[in-house]
Formats: sequence, C-alpha cells, structure tokens
Amino acid sequence: MNDQLTRLFLFLITFSLLLFTQKISAETKSVSKEKEIEKKPASSPKNEGKSAPEYKTIKLEKKHIKKILSVNGFFEDPDAVSFSVETRVWNELKVIQSPDHGNFVKKNEQVVSLETEKLSQKLNSMKHELKILSLDGDILSNELKRDEKVNKIELAELTRTEKYNLRVHSHFKELDLPYEKKSAINELKRYEENLLYMVEELNQLKKMYESDDLTEETEEIIITRTQNDVNRYKFALEGAQMRKNKRLSLEIPKMESDKQDLFQKQNLTLTTDKINKPLALNKKKLEMQKNQENKKNLITEISKLEKDISNLKALSPISGTIFLGTFQRGKWSGLKPFEPKLKKGGILKPHEEFATICPLKRIRARINIPEKNYADLIKVKTGILKSTINPDTEINCKFDKISNFPISPDHYDLAIDVEIPENMPLPMPGTSCTFDVITYEKMNASTLPETSVFKEDHDAELRFVYILSPKGKPIKKRIKVGKTSGLSIEVLSGLKPSQEVLKDKPGN
Repeated sequence: MNDQLTRLFLFLITFSLLLFTQKISAETKSVSKEKEIEKKPASSPKNEGKSAPEYKTIKLEKKHIKKILSVNGFFEDPDAVSFSVETRVWNELKVIQSPDHGNFVKKNEQVVSLETEKLSQKLNSMKHELKILSLDGDILSNELKRDEKVNKIELAELTRTEKYNLRVHSHFKELDLPYEKKSAINELKRYEENLLYMVEELNQLKKMYESDDLTEETEEIIITRTQNDVNRYKFALEGAQMRKNKRLSLEIPKMESDKQDLFQKQNLTLTTDKINKPLALNKKKLEMQKNQENKKNLITEISKLEKDISNLKALSPISGTIFLGTFQRGKWSGLKPFEPKLKKGGILKPHEEFATICPLKRIRARINIPEKNYADLIKVKTGILKSTINPDTEINCKFDKISNFPISPDHYDLAIDVEIPENMPLPMPGTSCTFDVITYEKMNASTLPETSVFKEDHDAELRFVYILSPKGKPIKKRIKVGKTSGLSIEVLSGLKPSQEVLKDKPGN
C-alpha cells in the first residue's frame, strides 16, 4: 500500500516537472519571436506569410576628393600680325600670284602679288591732268593781273562814256531837235520864196519882152523856159510841203523817241557794265581759287594713289610663317573662305585680312571659360595644359586673371602664356588644347556613393539618405553634401562616422 502511494507521488512530481519545463520552453520561444518581430518590419495583411525585406547598408568612406574642371581652347601666336592690303582710293585688288600657306616670309618681302598696271595708268593720267591744271592756273593768274588793270581803265572809260552820252542827249534835245523842226519849216519856206522869185521873174520877162525888139521866137523860148521853171518849183513846193508835214509829224517824233531809247539803253548798259566788270574780276579770282583747290585736291589724290601703289607691293611687316586665313582668339578661320579670292584673277577687298604672319617664337593659349565656372577659376592660379596633337604631354601653367567682361554669351576669356618644355615641339597656332584645373581638393573626405544620396522633389538642393529605424524601418535622414568626385559625393554633416545608410533607395 505504501509502495503504491510512493509510486503515485513520484509520478505526480515527474508530471509536474514536465509541465513546468514545457511552459518555460513556450515562454522562451514567445520572447524570441517578439524580438525578431521588433527587428523586422511588420508584415501587411497582404504580405502575411512572406519574409521581411533585407537591406544592404554601407558606411561613410574616407577618400581623397579632387574636383577637376576641363575647359577647351586654342593655341595662338601672341606676336602674330594680321595681314591685309591697306588702300585709301584704289579698290580693285586683283591677285596675280597667290601666297603659299606655311611659307616663311622675311620682313619687307612680298606676301602676295597684285596687279598694278591699271593703277599706274590712272596715276599717270592724273599727273598729266595736274600739269594742265598748273598751266590753266598760270594763264588765269596772268589774265587776272591784266584784268585788274584793264578793269580800272574800263571803269573810268564807262564813267566818261556815261557823261558823254548825257551831253549828247542834252545837245540833241536842246539844239538838234529844235533845229530839225526849224529845218523842216525853213525848207518849205525856201521853196515858197524860190517860187515867188520865179513867178516874179516870169512876170518881168513878159513885160520886158512886150517893149523890146527881140523876135517872137526868142521871146517864146525864154518865157516858156521860165514858165516851166515856175511849174517845177510849184511841184517842188508841193513836195516840200509834204516832207515838212512828214518830218514834223513822223520822222522828228520818231527820231526823238529813238534818241531817248538809245540814251536809256546806253545808260543801262553802262550801269550794268560798271557792276559786271568788278563781278567778272571776282569771278576770275574764284576760278583761280577753284583751280588752286582742284590742283591741291588732285595732288592729294595722286599722293593717295602713290601710297596705294606702294601698298600694292604687299610687303610683310615682320618675318614669319604665312598662315592663310585669320585667327580669332586662337581659332583659325581655315583656308576655304579665302580660296576663291586668293587664286589667280581673284579679287580681294581693301583692308580685308586674308593672312596672318606668325613669328612662331612664343605661344599662348586662349581658353573659353564657361560663366558657371568663373567663380571656381578665379580662386586658383595654376593648371595643366594639354595639346590635342600631343595629349600625353602635360604642361604646368600659371595664369594671372580671367577677363573681367564676357567675350561671348556665357563665356569669359583666359589667356595663358605657355612655356613649352624643351623636348616638346612648339604647338602651331590654331591647334586645339585642353586646360585642366583643380577647383577643389580635400584629403580624407567623408564620402558616399552618389547613387546612395537622393534629392528632394520639391527642392533639388536638399539631399538625404535612408537609414534604418530601431524597428528596422527605412527613414529619411537629411544631410549636407559638398563636391562630387567621380562616383562619390562628399558628406559634410548629418551623419556620424560609423552610421550605416541604405545603399539603395527602398523599394528599388
């Protein structure tokens, strides 16, 4: 009996221990599960039964940050001289022989051969015209001296003539005109008196012949002749009467008006001549001045043409290599724009720059600086220059300053005097180049991959990363960034050195 009780008691103790052990195990599993849930995001109803996402994380990495700005430009010869033919009058610059691109030319040696025959002909023609003008000037000068003396004589003569005409006209009115009237009357009176004399003589003859002893025939002849004379005088008296009336009514009034008109016309002519004589003299003086001006202008034009014909020799101002075309801040125009003009028979324009003479003793780089990089470049003074032809050779260069004003929209100019290494040939003007400048450099900079740093949609200047919350959820963390170098971006603040961030954006 006691043994059964003992076995029952042991069974109950063993069963109780078994139940306690199972309970402790269940509680341990529950705690472990809760901890696992805290570490992983809670699953949505839709994702129940699926495993929580796993995130790759990275830490800040110390790197050497270097920001290099690479800008382009061209080499130029700082001592180069643009060449053109400068003419002031002559516009036809016809090419006879074109210059050769790349040829060396000495100072005062001909660069291009131009036609001068037409210009020489025009110059000779103008010199001949100058001689004629000089002769005309001498003739005018002599005539002017003569006319000045003659003018004084003629003016005095006009004054005398004016006085004479006045006296003649007064004499006519006071003496000639009354005499003409009296003469017409007296002529008629003479005929009347002569007729009376003849009539009286006829009467006397008739009385005398009645008492003398003459024959009848002789008497008849004398009386008849005398009667005829009387008849003729009667006719002549009639004509004298008609002439008197005509002279008094027509001829003498016409004579008077003609004399008056002549006197007035002479006065007008004399008055006009007295005015015109000095004017004619002044006109000749002006012609003399005009001749002198024309002569002076012609001498000036001849001087310009002589200068032009000298310039058409197209002599080089310096010694150097001929580059056909022009350079604009090192950029070469090329040959094509000038090929039609520089061939034989081609026509150049005065003052048109068609070649550049380069001494090739020094070289300079002209770099285009984008406006957005201006502020970065003014802080540095050195850089590395590379020629496109010889890109493996790096030339360390220093520069003073960038131009204060833009040279084109959004671009500034940087001129760099280059010292070429001895083992490197001098780059030709027009050769393109690249200028590399370190605009930012920092050792041991805290960096992240650029793909792990994101921008805010509403403000691209704001940057952030993703970190995990204590519950394992990704959350945004705003940071401040610096420069980007390659695939890395500098983190200035916002993260602790050992803090981990998500490598990729959640959901990608």
